[in-house]
Amino acid sequence: MHCDRIDGMKTSLLLLALMAVCHMFAASAEDDLKATIEKWKTAVVKKDKATLEKHTSPNVTYSHSNAMMENRDQMIAAMISPDMVYKSMDMTETTYRMFGNVGIVQTKMMVNNAQKGVPKTTPLSVLMVWVKDKGAWQLTARQTTRLP
Repeated sequence: MHCDRIDGMKTSLLLLALMAVCHMFAASAEDDLKATIEKWKTAVVKKDKATLEKHTSPNVTYSHSNAMMENRDQMIAAMISPDMVYKSMDMTETTYRMFGNVGIVQTKMMVNNAQKGVPKTTPLSVLMVWVKDKGAWQLTARQTTRLP
């Protein structure tokens, strides 16, 4: 009976350790995704095409708040166009849901930019799906909705 109790304690400790490792992995993946999103936002502001390409899936779909749809080439071309100048993309009320190599991000985003020299501030609700492929997070889907 004494051995059964010790075995039960060992099993409990092992399960507790396993849960701690899983939690650390999930937190690590979320932190990694957060850092990637910051790099992606900086690349938009700096018109860094190489970084945008690295962190945007070839199969991305982007549905704008005006219902216009863009693929990867169209999205990146619009972001680096001289007609569009991004000043900032500030995220608030952000939630991250991690599912292995998939991260779903829901956020409110205040986009400050200028289109053809006309300054504009646009409040958006943004849903992003990121997939980690070959060691790098890539934006796979983006849906924006204009907020009042």
